[in-house]
Amino acid sequence: KTLDTVLDADFVFVDPGGKLQTKSDVLAYVQSVNSLQYVIEGMVVRLHGDTAVVTGLYRMTGAERGKPFVRRGRFVDTWLYKNGRWVAIASLSTPSGS
Repeated sequence: KTLDTVLDADFVFVDPGGKLQTKSDVLAYVQSVNSLQYVIEGMVVRLHGDTAVVTGLYRMTGAERGKPFVRRGRFVDTWLYKNGRWVAIASLSTPSGS
C-alpha cells in the first residue's frame, strides 16, 4: 500500500537490466516475491524547486520462486512535490559492481 501511495500514476523505472517498467509492473513484482528487504546507504537528496533528485546505494535481499538472492547497486530517483505531497516519478537502478 505504501508503494502504491508514493509512486505517481505515471511512474517509470529502468531496472538494472535496462528494462522499462511501469508502476503496475513494480507493484506486481513486489507482490510476487516471497520476501524482500531493501536497505539504502549513502543517500543524497538534491532539491530543485518542486523536484528532488535522490541518489545512493542499495542492497536488496529476498527470495524469488524459492531461490534466495542478494542484489547491490546504485539508484537515481526523481521525486515531485505534487498536490501537497512528494511522489516518485522516475527511478533508475544499476549494478554497483561492489
